[in-house]
Amino acid sequence: MSTVSAPKKKNAVLTVLSMAAAMVLSKGLGMVRSMCMASAYGTGYEANAFSAASRIPLSFFDLLFSAAILGCFIPVYNSFRGGGNSGRDKAQAERDADTFACIFLNFILLFTGILSVIGILFAPQLIALITPELPSETAALAASLLRIMFPMILFTGAAYTLVGILQSKEHFFLPSMISAISNLGVILYFLLLNDRLGEGGVYGLAVAYLCAWALQFITLAIPLAQMRFPYRLLLDFHNPALRRALKMTPPIMLGSWLSPLSLLIGTHFASGLTVDGAVTVFEYAVNIGSILTGILTYGICNFTFPRLSRMNVSGEETAFSSTARAGILSALAIVLPVTAAVLCLSEEGTALLYLRGAFTAEDTLETARALRYYALGMPAFCLTEIISRVMYARMSVYVPMAASLAGAAVNLVSAAVLSAFCGEVLGVGCVTLAASLGQWTCALVLIIALLRTVPGILSRDFGCGLAKLFLLTLLSGGIMAGISALLANNAVTAGFFGNLIVCAAVFVPAAVVYLAGLKILRVRFV
Repeated sequence: MSTVSAPKKKNAVLTVLSMAAAMVLSKGLGMVRSMCMASAYGTGYEANAFSAASRIPLSFFDLLFSAAILGCFIPVYNSFRGGGNSGRDKAQAERDADTFACIFLNFILLFTGILSVIGILFAPQLIALITPELPSETAALAASLLRIMFPMILFTGAAYTLVGILQSKEHFFLPSMISAISNLGVILYFLLLNDRLGEGGVYGLAVAYLCAWALQFITLAIPLAQMRFPYRLLLDFHNPALRRALKMTPPIMLGSWLSPLSLLIGTHFASGLTVDGAVTVFEYAVNIGSILTGILTYGICNFTFPRLSRMNVSGEETAFSSTARAGILSALAIVLPVTAAVLCLSEEGTALLYLRGAFTAEDTLETARALRYYALGMPAFCLTEIISRVMYARMSVYVPMAASLAGAAVNLVSAAVLSAFCGEVLGVGCVTLAASLGQWTCALVLIIALLRTVPGILSRDFGCGLAKLFLLTLLSGGIMAGISALLANNAVTAGFFGNLIVCAAVFVPAAVVYLAGLKILRVRFV
């Protein structure tokens, strides 16, 4: 039986729902931003240059900081505030935690600032390394754009640290909204300025991206100042908490490498394919898949991670296992049917989002094909994100590292083999399929470790819940495939409303059956 009171369950559900709503808005605006990009630049040389340039600073940040910041910062910050401080004055513990937060933030600002300078100085070399097959004109433009955008990592590193502070203080909604604000800023640029700048529009877009990421930091800094967070210009490399966090950093950093490395690997091999605009096609397909998985996964991850960290500190083993199970089941319950929908409706969905302006029918079909192969890895991405946070809350940092490196190795080898032997047949799909294979490799390693690391995680109810979810996904996927075959829609000629009607006709009946099945089979998530 659950030991969580009904009011607490209700508050938890409301918090997750509000985070999910914010995430939907953020990712939805991210999709609109991508649609604006596709309409304005299609898959031409400017789009290829911008995709290559924007990918590098974000991938560098993901490789070095993203999971490392939250994975190291949140457990250490919460160790001051959790049950492990029995007999200690809570106010003093809070002050010590905030002192550590200031030192950590300043360290991140210093490190990302140095990397920004290096990135600006060596922009042409980075472009040549990541996308060696780009034409010289495209590569030169990409290097110029990279110099403008590389300082994004400074603002993003600071913003991620503030996200960790706010989430640890039980403020979840605003951190979920920061992407919505930055995406809205870029969308406004497209609506108001891009066309007016003519040939200089792509440079203006790079500046807009930089300003958008600065806006993320400001959005979080203002409410923290209103909460009277005691920021100070401290940089103490001998601080025990900072040393503990930095000691955790290398394995956590390596454990976060799969997603950014898969993007860099995909971009690298896509640049050598014979498909026109392959780098941009890869970017658009990954955008759709990552936005969907982000909406469906990160709200649950961000809500459960601080709680799991506190439960681990206070020794609440039963609650820890229960919370981990609930997070896994809840995320899979959403991701699995959506994966089936993407596989059935990739062409209609891609046409709805991108088929306009400079984005052609051929671009639509190629992006849809790449998206189908990328969708195969969506459930694995979900499992990887959830289980990694369980491990980090457990202070077990080496298992996610090993899983990530194994997934990246499979991704790299698969991309090399598939692009060499199946490039003509699969097109950009060869690199998205490689990404999916890497995700599943990582997920399987984590699943094995989870069963060994968390006592009681594999309960009878948990196993039954997983079986019911997979059964309902097969049923709803079969319904979608059957309706789609009956409609025999041609996405590139159906038009916006025609594709919209087909998507609704295929997805809604299957969703109704799926939700009814959850109720009838009594699938429990708490």
